[in-house]
Amino acid sequence: MLSTTSIKPKITSMTPYDYYNREERAICAHLFRLLHERLDDKAASPLGQFLTKLSQSSLSFINGTPSLTNLRFDNTTIFCEVAIIRDAYQYAKPNIFPLMDELTRLIMKQEIVSDCRIFSQLPELLNNSRLTHPKQIRQKAAAESIQLNESESKVYGAMQGMFNAKPDLVITIDNLLLVCEAKHTESFDEEQLKRTGNIAEVWATLLYKDLGFSEPPFYAVFKLGAAIFNPHITWTNISEIADLTYNNNDRTRIAIKAGVELLKRQRLE
Repeated sequence: MLSTTSIKPKITSMTPYDYYNREERAICAHLFRLLHERLDDKAASPLGQFLTKLSQSSLSFINGTPSLTNLRFDNTTIFCEVAIIRDAYQYAKPNIFPLMDELTRLIMKQEIVSDCRIFSQLPELLNNSRLTHPKQIRQKAAAESIQLNESESKVYGAMQGMFNAKPDLVITIDNLLLVCEAKHTESFDEEQLKRTGNIAEVWATLLYKDLGFSEPPFYAVFKLGAAIFNPHITWTNISEIADLTYNNNDRTRIAIKAGVELLKRQRLE
């Protein structure tokens, strides 16, 4: 289990900006801190309360029907702004072909195409890590007049999106991989949710050992946002957990509550 030392900021006042800050990274940073509190308490911890609320939603897993109740709290980790595909590629250098060929094949399956060269079969200018980053393949091919067929353009375009994307928050617990798509004042984008689901499949299929799993986990993408957009869990839910965790002067409690008040003023919560 991941252990952390709780940080107790002494800030007890708010700035005017706190009351109209619409940046989801800011409120997610406070959520990240909140979910690390009292992890030894398991189900009674803020993370346990969070998962209990999530279990009461309509969340469904993409590759099975596990339960979010009666968790053991094994392999409990929380990550934010997760870019493991990008970092695994960097870590694999110089022997990148095995990982990148597997990634290409999986994206081909996701995009339902077959007429596509795998990464190691591309011209050296495109697959040499010293010359081209995977998120630049289509751009470099166009600049150097290297022909990619329609399927290849689709696959390597999707790969570019995966290398650029950083899902907001990720929770691993027992044999579950929970990937959060968080919005503060904005609505959810179906195309973004689909891409996040594809990224989660890559993690659960190719990189699960790097996330502490001994075998491919069950995985799901859940939505965290304003109530009007029908998320799986709302910022009001998060504020309720913060209220039970921190005293009135705690910066995280104050900031999350201010975020909820902003949503109420905009008639989103």
